[in-house]
Amino acid sequence: RRMISFAKGSALLSHFVIAACFSAYFSSDALRLEWSLLGAAAIGASFGLTIYGWRPRPAPRFWTVLSFLFCLFFVADILWFSRALLPAVIRFLIYLMIYRLFHPGSSKEDLQLYLIGFLQLLAAAGAGDRLGYAFSFSLSFLFLIWGLLVQHLKGEYERRSPSYLERRFVDACPSSFFIRVNLLSLSGLGLSLLIFFMIPRVGVGLFQNRGSSPQKISGFSEKVDLGSIGPVKRDSSLVMRVIPPEGEKSEFYLRGMSFDLYDGRAWKNTLGRKVDLKKTSDQTFEVSPAPAGGRLFKETILLEPIETAVLFLAGSGANVRGNFRTILKDASGTLYFPSVPLSQTEYEVGALQKRLSGADLRATRIEYPPFVQEHYLFIEVSPEAQALAREVTGPFSTVYEKARAVERFLKSRYTYSLEVAPSARPPIEDFLFFQKKGYCEYYATAMVALLRSAGIASRLVTGFLPGEWNEFGKYYVVRQSDTHAWVEVYFPEGGWFPFDPTPSAAEETFFVFKRIAAYIDWARLKWDRYIVRYSLADQFALFQKTRDRVDRFSGGLVRWIALARRAVRSADLMTALQTIALLLFIGAALFFYRNRKGRPGKGGVPRREATLFYGRMLRILAKKGFLKKESETPLEFVAAMAPSGARFLNSAEALTEVYCRARFGAETLSREDLLRVERLLVEMEGP
Repeated sequence: RRMISFAKGSALLSHFVIAACFSAYFSSDALRLEWSLLGAAAIGASFGLTIYGWRPRPAPRFWTVLSFLFCLFFVADILWFSRALLPAVIRFLIYLMIYRLFHPGSSKEDLQLYLIGFLQLLAAAGAGDRLGYAFSFSLSFLFLIWGLLVQHLKGEYERRSPSYLERRFVDACPSSFFIRVNLLSLSGLGLSLLIFFMIPRVGVGLFQNRGSSPQKISGFSEKVDLGSIGPVKRDSSLVMRVIPPEGEKSEFYLRGMSFDLYDGRAWKNTLGRKVDLKKTSDQTFEVSPAPAGGRLFKETILLEPIETAVLFLAGSGANVRGNFRTILKDASGTLYFPSVPLSQTEYEVGALQKRLSGADLRATRIEYPPFVQEHYLFIEVSPEAQALAREVTGPFSTVYEKARAVERFLKSRYTYSLEVAPSARPPIEDFLFFQKKGYCEYYATAMVALLRSAGIASRLVTGFLPGEWNEFGKYYVVRQSDTHAWVEVYFPEGGWFPFDPTPSAAEETFFVFKRIAAYIDWARLKWDRYIVRYSLADQFALFQKTRDRVDRFSGGLVRWIALARRAVRSADLMTALQTIALLLFIGAALFFYRNRKGRPGKGGVPRREATLFYGRMLRILAKKGFLKKESETPLEFVAAMAPSGARFLNSAEALTEVYCRARFGAETLSREDLLRVERLLVEMEGP
C-alpha cells in the first residue's frame, strides 16, 4: 500500500488546522448559511485535490481581479450591508482562506494559512460565546501545535534537503513524536487556562459583535391580546436559569406583569406609571416590606436577553440585589429595568412564600380600598357567565373558598390544549360554553371573569412556571415554553395571593434525552459563568478563597506541630522510644504485607490468579454450550457436565480441583501448577 509522503501529509494536516479553526464560526453562529457552505465547500474541495495530488491554479489575472472585487465588497460590507466591522472581517477572512487554500506552496505559505485560521478563532470569539466554541478552540489549539511543529520540519527539509519531503510521513513524524506533541499541546492548553484566570479582566470589547438583538417574547407588554401566549408555548428557547440557595428545590412561579383591564379581546395594564425604587448601600432595592407569616428565601436569577424590560421575581418579591443603576416599579407592583437588557443579567431576589392569615381565610366579605375597587372589580361578561359565577361560588361562604371553588371548577371541567379554533364569539364565552378547551391565558381570564362577577377583586398575571430542574447543576431551566398566566386575588392582610386554574400539561420528553440536555445546559452555564463572564471581581474572589484555604492549612499545620512538641516534652524518653519503635514496626508490617500480597513469593502466586484462570475456563465452556448457573458450586457444575462425556471433561475437573485448592483451601499455587493450568486451558480451547 502506498504511504503518504511528508509533503502531502503536511498539506493534509494544514487542512485539518484550517477546518478546526473554521468550525469556530459554526459553534458561535457567526455566519449565515451561504457563507458557511462556501467556506466548507472550499476546504473540502482543496482537501480532495490534495488527496489525489491534483493542484490546478487558475490564471493569476483571475485571482487579481477577484481580489480587487472582494476588497470593494469588503468596503461596501462595512458601509452598507452589515454596517459593522466584525461581520465584514469574518467574510474577508473567508476569502483569504480560499485564496491561500488554492495557492499552496512552501512552509511560509502554509504558515500564512495558519495565521488566517488563528484570526478566524479570534473573530469567532467576538461574534458569539456559545459552548461549542470551547470544543472548536481546544481542537484548533491541538492542531495548531501539531501543524506548527510539522511546518518547522518542512522548512528545515526545504532548506537542507528537499528530497526529504518525499519521505514517508510516518518516518519523518513517528508515533513517539506525536505522543510528545500531544503532551506538549495539553501542557500548553493548561498553561493558557492558567494565564486566562490570572490575567486581570478588562472589559474593552473592541471587536465584540454588538449587532445581536434580544429574543422576542409575548405576554409582557402594556397590552396583551388573548391568545398571544399560545405560539410561545411551543418555543423551547432559554429565557433564564434560577439557582436556589444550596441547591434545594423550591416550587415557585416567576412573576412578571399584572393586568387590570380586560376589554373583551385583550388585557391592558393601565397602571404603567413608573417610579424609582429606593436603593441601599449594598446594591439592594427594597420592593415591599416583609409581611408577618411569610418565609423568606433567596434565588439567583440569570436572565437571558429578551425583548422586555420586565424584571422577574421568584414568589412574592421583598427585595432585589444587583449591579443596576436603578429599578423602576409601577402602581401594579411590576418591576422594570431602566431599558431592555442586551446581554445576560444576573440578580438576586429575596422573596416570600406567602401564607394567608386566619382572618383572610375566614373573611366572608371584604371591604376593598378605593384603588382596588376602581381597577380590579369591573369586567363586562355575558349574563350566562354571571350565572355560572353564582352557580360555582354560591355554595361557599368565604372569599377564599369561593376562589378555590372557581379554580377547581376550571381545572376539572375543561381541557388543556394549545389548539384553539378561531371563533367570532367573545373569547371567554367561547371558552366557557363552546370549545371548553384552551391554555393558560383562557383559564386565567375565565377565572378573573367569574371572580369579578362574584364581587371578588382579582387580576391576571403573566410570568413563568418554575421550569425544569437540572439535577447536575441544582438549578431550574426556564424556557419560553414555560410562559404562563395565572390569577391573583386580593386579601386585606395577605395582599395579592396567587391561584392557578390551569391543569398540568403532560410532558413528552424522553428521560434519556432530558438527562443529556440537562448535562449540556449545565456545561453551558459553567462555560458562560467562568469563561465568558469571568470578571475582575471573580479573580479577587478566587484569590481571597485561595488565601483563606492556605491560611487555614498553615494554621492547622502549626497547631499540629505545637501539639506534637508538647506531647514529646511531656513524655519521658523511654515512652517516646517505645512509641517510635511501635510505629516503625507497624509500618514495616504493613509494607511487608502489601508487597507479599501483591507479588508471587517463593514460587507462589496470590489467590486472585485462581479466580482469573477459573473465569477463563468458564468463558471457554460457555462458548462450547456449558453455562454455569449462579446457584451451582464449582464441583456441582463439573458433575453436571459428566453425562455429556465431553472430550475436555477431564481438563475441566482438574482445573476445578486446582481452583478449589487455591481459592478455598488457602493453598499457594506453585509455578508448576500454573504451567499445568495453562496447558489444560489450551487443551480446552482446542476443537
